Amino acid sequence: MEPILQQIYDGIIAGEVPVVLENIQEALATNIPVEKIVNEGMIAAMGEVGRLFETGEYFVPEMLVAARSMQKGMAYLKPFLATAGMKSIGQVVIGSVKGDLHDIGKNLVSVMLEGAGFAIVDLGTDVSAEKFAEAVKVEKPDVLVCRPC
Repeated sequence: MEPILQQIYDGIIAGEVPVVLENIQEALATNIPVEKIVNEGMIAAMGEVGRLFETGEYFVPEMLVAARSMQKGMAYLKPFLATAGMKSIGQVVIGSVKGDLHDIGKNLVSVMLEGAGFAIVDLGTDVSAEKFAEAVKVEKPDVLVCRPC
């Protein structure tokens, strides 16, 4: 892996948002394709975070910090994804069901799906069945994720 991509990867695993953003900027400045930054630097890092969680080396706080760095990196890259011609592979409507005010799992799933190339319509937390149904009618998503469902 190219050193700059390794730094993005390591920054996400460590949850260091400034490191991730700085290295994304540098990667773009050196003409590394956006798709390569996302796939090799960011998605791969979250895959490793998942592995570390499964083996008990990481816990929810470490996952959240890593996901936040991934989310900030994806937010920074969003305009570049559009100009690079990276097309969405599908649309996902996501939300936490009525009575559930937690968004940790929803946000982790959103970040991973967005990084994988899906367009996300996030309905938020405490979402009624009617609001989910309306979003499906209007957005016509490929996938509906309601947590917990």
